[in-house]
Amino acid sequence: MKTLTLLAAATALSAGMTSAAWAEPSGTVTFYSSMQLDVVEPIIEAFEERHPEIEIDLLYSGSVELEQRIFSEIEAGRLRADVIWAANPALFLNLKEQGWLAAHDSEHKHAIPEDLRDEDDMFFAGRVHHMGIGYNTNMVSEDEVPRTWEAFLEWGPQAASASPLHSGTNFNMLGAFTQNDELGFEWYERAREAGMQVVRGTGDVTRGVVSGEFAVIKGIDYIMAGQAAEGAPVAFSFPEDGVLALPSPLAVTAESENDAAARVFLDFILSEEGQQVLVDKFFMPVRTDVEPPTGLPSGDAINALEIDYDWMAENGDELRERFSELY
Repeated sequence: MKTLTLLAAATALSAGMTSAAWAEPSGTVTFYSSMQLDVVEPIIEAFEERHPEIEIDLLYSGSVELEQRIFSEIEAGRLRADVIWAANPALFLNLKEQGWLAAHDSEHKHAIPEDLRDEDDMFFAGRVHHMGIGYNTNMVSEDEVPRTWEAFLEWGPQAASASPLHSGTNFNMLGAFTQNDELGFEWYERAREAGMQVVRGTGDVTRGVVSGEFAVIKGIDYIMAGQAAEGAPVAFSFPEDGVLALPSPLAVTAESENDAAARVFLDFILSEEGQQVLVDKFFMPVRTDVEPPTGLPSGDAINALEIDYDWMAENGDELRERFSELY
C-alpha cells in the first residue's frame, strides 16, 4: 500500500509538471521602455490582441531617467522589468556584463543582420532610427538645405539640438562625433561659438522646428516623417558626412518573474507583424525581409557614422561632464 501510494503521488507530480511545462504563457509582463508612446502603444495593442492571455504593464520614461531607474533598482537588489527596450546600446552592454540579461535564441534572428543583435543573443535591435538634419521647409529652401554638419553650423542661432544630458539619441550622437576624426568633440565647441541652441529633449527641439523657432535641428528621421505626414512644414536630410544609425536594443531580463511571456512579447516585436507596425510609424525595420517606409532609403544606402558602444560604456560619464562644461 505504501509503495502504491508513493507511485501514485509521483505519477501525479509528473503529470502536473508536464502540464505546467506545456502551459501557454500568460500573466503580466512588466515592460520598461523609452520608446515614444505613439510607437510602443500600437505594438502593445497588436500584441495583446493576438495574445489576450498576456497583459503588458508599460513603464514609460525618457532615456536618461529610465537608465537611472534601472540602476537604482539594481543597486537595491532587484530589477523589476521583464523586458527592457531603450535607445542606448551602451546600457545593454553594461547590463549584459553585470549579468542582468537573459540569452534568448529567437526564432526571428535569422532575419536580423549580425550587427543588429548581440553575438550571445542577449539583446536585439527592436528598431533602427537615424539622426540627421531636420529643417523647416518654409525657412530653408531646397538649395539651402545643409548637406554636411559643417553647413549645419552656418545657421548659427537658428540651429538647435536636444541636450545629450537628457536625450539618449543625442548622447550617442555626441559619442559618434567625438570618435570621428573629421568632426570630433571640437564640432560641439564650434557649435557653441556659432550660437547653436541646446534645448532639453527631442520633443522640445521638434516643436521648435515645426513652429519656426528654429530653421534646422539635429532631427530624427521617423519623427520628421511623421510630422510631415501630419502636414507640418518639415523635412529630413541625410548628411553626406554621416548620420547616426542607432539601434534601440530589446532584451529579456535575467530575473524576469514571467520569463516565458516576456520571450513571447520580445519575439512579437521582432516578427514581421511587429516590424510592420514600426514601419507604419516611419521606422526602418531591423528585418531584411520587411520593406522600409516609403520615401526612405534602405539601410545599406545610408552613410552611417561609426560608433564603438564599448567605448561609450566606458567613457559616458566623462563625455557628459565635458558637454555640461561647454553648455
